Parts: sequence; structure tokens; C-alpha cells
Amino acid sequence: MKSKTNAPGPVSFLFPALISILIPLFAHAQIQQDTFDDGNDEGWDRFSPLDVVGASSIFTFPQISEGNLGYRLQSPAPAVDAAGPARSFSSLPQVYSDFYAAVDVMDWNNEVNQAFGLLFRADNIGLGQTTGYVMNYDPQQASGARGQIQFNIVTGEADQGTIGAADISFEPGHDYRIVMTAEGETFRGWVYDHLDLTSPIVTYSGVNDLYSNGKIGLFNFYRGGDQTDPDLGIADTTFDHFYSAPEKPVSPGSSAWYGFAGQPYVAVLSPANRAAYQAAQDGLQFTIVLPDGATEAPEVQLTLNGVDVTGQVSLQVENQTVIGNYEGLESNRVYDAMIRLPGNAFVAETQWTFDTFDQAFLTSEETFVIEVEDYNFDGGNFINKPDPSGVRESGQVVNAENGYLDQSGIPEVDFFDYESSPGPEDVAAFRAFDPVRTQAGSSETGSAEEFSGPDPAVNDVIRSIYSDLELPEYQVTDTEGGEWMNYTRDFPAGEYNVYLRAAGRATQEIYLDEVTSEPSNPDQTTQRLGTFTLPNMGMKFNYRFVALRDGDGNRVKLSLEGTRTLRLTIGSERENRVNDTTALNYILLTPAIDDEAPQAAISLTASSTLDGVYEPVSGAVIEDGRITVPAAEDMQFFKINVPTGLVNTFSVEDVSILGDDLVIQFTQ
Repeated sequence: MKSKTNAPGPVSFLFPALISILIPLFAHAQIQQDTFDDGNDEGWDRFSPLDVVGASSIFTFPQISEGNLGYRLQSPAPAVDAAGPARSFSSLPQVYSDFYAAVDVMDWNNEVNQAFGLLFRADNIGLGQTTGYVMNYDPQQASGARGQIQFNIVTGEADQGTIGAADISFEPGHDYRIVMTAEGETFRGWVYDHLDLTSPIVTYSGVNDLYSNGKIGLFNFYRGGDQTDPDLGIADTTFDHFYSAPEKPVSPGSSAWYGFAGQPYVAVLSPANRAAYQAAQDGLQFTIVLPDGATEAPEVQLTLNGVDVTGQVSLQVENQTVIGNYEGLESNRVYDAMIRLPGNAFVAETQWTFDTFDQAFLTSEETFVIEVEDYNFDGGNFINKPDPSGVRESGQVVNAENGYLDQSGIPEVDFFDYESSPGPEDVAAFRAFDPVRTQAGSSETGSAEEFSGPDPAVNDVIRSIYSDLELPEYQVTDTEGGEWMNYTRDFPAGEYNVYLRAAGRATQEIYLDEVTSEPSNPDQTTQRLGTFTLPNMGMKFNYRFVALRDGDGNRVKLSLEGTRTLRLTIGSERENRVNDTTALNYILLTPAIDDEAPQAAISLTASSTLDGVYEPVSGAVIEDGRITVPAAEDMQFFKINVPTGLVNTFSVEDVSILGDDLVIQFTQ
């Protein structure tokens, strides 16, 4: 088994790129499990509905690393519409009523309008007659590769409605685990990024009692309009590590783990991923579950902000677990952490982020907090130290006299927004007269006992300065590329590290600039100070701190003194991929410190064979988000080596041939 490398060290980017992970099928006590390493799907029942029109499904077992195979379902487009869209199914014979199931999604065509995932409680599997349910991910649920995970009813092999859903966009190049349980009429689903299998990025549910039992399996299908288009009317998905059982496995950690033998794994993290305001004196702990029969701790490496602190970690073996402990956390820090299990071929690293800010520190003279909703008003006017303001659930207004509540900004002077009028009441909760969307939290499509569309807003961890006043935290939401807001303040002289507290479900850049002309006039000039690269966190209310960095990926030390005007700009293009995917809470400036290793440069290596020796590529040019490589006549396999600090945000966006060059475009 293996884990796809995602740094530190090389990130593999292979041509052609087929990705997965794996083991052999067995059934015992109603447990069904397959990693497909044996290169077959013995025990599975394939169903290729479009055999009747000559568009047969293709079932293959691509190599995803040395010795590891996955299960790829390819559904070609039919030449005629008669039998419906492209689709493929593969099911197992065991019939379940209540059960637990999970599978890894290792690769998928993100450009086509397909759906894929788990088929469950299925019966009468056949052309036009299949019944049951699906837990499916749709990468093109909305234009611009905006995805959604769903529970749906299937009757007569046709979708009969969504009973639960959550907005989430899978990031190409990442591996995901989808997990579900069925208990009577209640279905629960979780989605995990392989970079952290201890904490889900999405949780949702659905309720329906139409079908009580049936088979379980894997599927994909095309869900677009022109289903005979040979390039777009297809479905293509690679799965791995399938598991199903009548009961949820017993694990010391999350619901994501179901015990493939022979590999240790990180099951518990403390502080957890995205945990806010943690006490440094509580230290850092993790639990590693050992494979059956193991009695010794595996090799473990811990890095914090790129610095190897393994020598300060204590390990204690207790039964089949290893308890790790690190007591060197410092107060008032943001930590990007990583645990590596170098000898582990599957999920070799776990990455997560947390902070140790004391809330008293955030309100002290040492720091400067700018609420994103507290942008300038009346043409460059500002309140230097505003009180927390807002409206309680009772309707009572709090601190309007020295706060930004309902202050009106001037478009293209205090802010720029593509909208020209205020939005509905829920997204005009704080600046009611401006088109900038301000909300008490952030909302997504979700699920309750009955699926009914958008859920109420979910807020960030509410700081005591707001909870003590019975106020919510307000965020700027529904942003689009190019929109901006100005913030004028009197800054005590100092050198600052800068963080953005935000959530988002699409990787995007957010710029911090300084306005270098008069902030009360239009046509202002600016100077770039740095970039917050907000990673895809699955859902729009998974909040975290993101550091301001320069073009080389190093954390910025920002020198400020006196009255200055800063500007926050949504730096990504105005496109559906990133529109309305972000919630911005506040900007935090803290005294500058050095607690991370300098960023290394991105580099490119190549080999003539997949498992060969990778050497630096002669003539490769890496600049401005582009790698340009002189094209070679022979087949080459490339590895992009990404610094630790960019692991969560680096993404290959496009690969093309331009003249005599291979061009790889990326974001970081």
C-alpha cells in the first residue's frame, strides 16, 4: 500500500496521471473489503448498462504506485440516447440493512459533469430497474467545478430526489475518503481529506424509509445534457480501499478508519485540525494505532511550521496504540503541523493546523485586530479602536455609537463590489446599506431531518468579546474575484506578522495592499504587501488562520507606524470556481517572530521510467506560477518538489504544450 506524496519532499505529478491505493477482497462476518492489489475484481458483480448500444463500461486496475492498484470505472458516451447516459456499476453480493461503508476516491475527471460514489440498499440491478440509494459526489454540481456531496433516492435506475447534501469542492490532486452509515431511515455521511483522516471536512445526513435493505457497491454516471458527446458525455473515476460491515468499526479515533491490517495510522490529534484558542501548556498529543501483533512504535517525525521537533517528542506504547506527546508549544502562535510515518506506505503523513492564541492577547496593546466587516465609511472615515457592535437575537442594538454597525461606505472609495445594492437581510446583517455581504456566520447547503436547501449560518468560534455582549461574530461573505475593502487605522510603531481568519471551499489568493494615495478619493494607487493563500477547506465554515506571505512563500514581517490604509482584495479571477466560496472574519497583526524554517524553492525532477531515478530537469524555468520545460521526444515522468509550507495550498491547474515547451501552471 502507499500514500500519494504531497510533500515535504516530492509531490508526484505523473504523465499519464492515474492515482489510487489498495488490498485483496475477503468476506467474513459480513465484512467486505478490497484494495484491488490483486489486479482483479473477483467477487464483484459488474453491470454495464450500455452494452445494448455498444458503449460498454471499462473496468481496469491502474497502478497508482509501485505494487499498488486501484479500481477504475470508465463509462463511455453512447452514440445514441436510447439507453440513457454513460454509467457503470459494480456491486457485492452481501445484503445489508444497517451498515457502515467507506471508500477512497483517488482520481476522477474533474472537467466532466459526472457523479460517483457508493450505491447502497440496491436491488433489481438492471437496465431501467435498479432501486436503492446513492451517496455521490458531483464535481460539476454548479458551473466552475463547484461540487456537492449528496444522498439520493434511486427508483427504476433514475434519480428520484435528494434527501441530504453538503456543498464541497474536491481539490484535484488530493485523495479523499467518503464514509457513511445507514441506521434505519437515517443516513449519515462524512468526507475526509487524506491529509487528515482524524477530522472530517464535511458531515451531513439524510432521512428516507423507502428501501430497507439491499446490496452495496460503486458507481459513476454522466449527469449532463448532451450525453452523446464522446468527450464530455462520460464518467471516469478511480476508487480504492473499499470496506463495508454491519457495524461501524471500533477505533480510538474518527469514523474514517476501518482497519486495513499491516499499517500504523494516526487516529487522534490534540489540538484537532483547525482548533482555535488552544492552551499552549496543554501541549500536543497524538495517538497512532498499530497493526495487529506490533509491539514497538514506528518511526515518527513531527514538524511544526517546517521545523523538525522530533527529538522533543516522547512516545509510549499502550496495547496496540502509541501515545505521542510534545510539550514545547508556545503561546500566541499559529501552527502548521505534520506527522510523518516514513516506513508507512499508506497515509505516510498527516497535516493539520491550529493556534494557541489567548483571547486576552488578541485584545492587548501588543496586537491589532481588524474585523473584515469594519471597512472604511463616508469616503475614507474610520474608527481606530471600535467597540464590538451588532444586533442581538432579541433585536437590541449594541455599541452603534463607536462601532461600524450600519455605517455606509462609498463604492470605489471605501470598497469595490460587483453588486450595486444591499442583499437580503441575512447577508446585510452588519452593513445593511452597502452591497458588501455581511453575515452572522456563513451558510452552505446542508441537511436536516428533511432536505430543505440552505441551512442557517454557522459561525466561527465566537470570541469572548462578542459572546460577553451576546453578539455573533460577523463575516464578509459571497465575495468575488477583484472585490476589495479599505481599512484605515493608527498603528503603533512595530514589526508585525499578519494573519487572516477565514474559511473557504476553493483555493484562492487574497491580497493585502497598502493604499498609497488619498483614501478619501477614487482611483487610488496601491502597493502589494503580501498574499494570504487560502486553501480549500471543504466547507465555507471550516475556519483557520492563514499567514501573509511574500512571493517566495516566506511569512511577511510588516513594518507599520501611524495612520495607514490597508486594502484586502479577493485576488483570484472572478469565476464560478471561487465566487461565493469564502467567509472572511478578521485580520490579526501580532508582534513579528521567527518560529518557522525558511521556505525552500519549488523544483522539478524527471525520470524516463516511473520507478527510476529522478534528476533535476535541465532548462526548466519556474516563475510566476508556471513551470516551463523543453519538450523531449521520449516519455518522461515528473515530480514537483514542494516546500513544506506550501503543501496545503499547492495545486497543479493546467498542463499544456506551447510550441516546443511543456507548460505546467500551478497555484501555491
